[in-house]
Amino acid sequence: MRKWISIFLLMLSLSICLTGCSELGSGLLKEFEDNKDGIKSELEELKEGIKDEFNDWVGSISKYSITKDWDLTGKRELGVDDYVGNYEAEYHQFHGKEYIFGGTLVDREKGNALKATYSLNIQSGTVTLYWLSSMEDHIISGEKEVHKITEENGNGVYDFTMPAGDNFIVLKGDNFTGSLSLKVES
Repeated sequence: MRKWISIFLLMLSLSICLTGCSELGSGLLKEFEDNKDGIKSELEELKEGIKDEFNDWVGSISKYSITKDWDLTGKRELGVDDYVGNYEAEYHQFHGKEYIFGGTLVDREKGNALKATYSLNIQSGTVTLYWLSSMEDHIISGEKEVHKITEENGNGVYDFTMPAGDNFIVLKGDNFTGSLSLKVES
């Protein structure tokens, strides 16, 4: 009840002020009209700042992250960000996963369209090179399951557009011996 009384008194005070001070009210309206482009610009900057902060926050909360350079089997050279670059590796009875490129963003500054060019040589064991997108594995070539990069020897190119959220290029091996050459670019 106190809340409603306070709101009523505030509204009453404002209406008395504005009717008693019509010059003040018209002055405020004129000031708003004169500066509406600046106000719109400030609101757009605020919106972009909030979007950037949210993007950074989302990028920091993923349960995944790219494998650290010292934990990778091969040598990675990152491009303009963690989503693009070059990777060369020789594997010997590798068992596990490497998150080679990627991250978790709502809106990537350089755009969400990427192209992965790969060469995979399998001498023994099994291997899958795939794109992990928001908890779904997209395999990019081979038997063309959803979006298979490859499970077979060969070379190829895979174009894809990342949605917001987790997006990683992952190599999963089981007693894998062979080599991988991978280039991801915008």
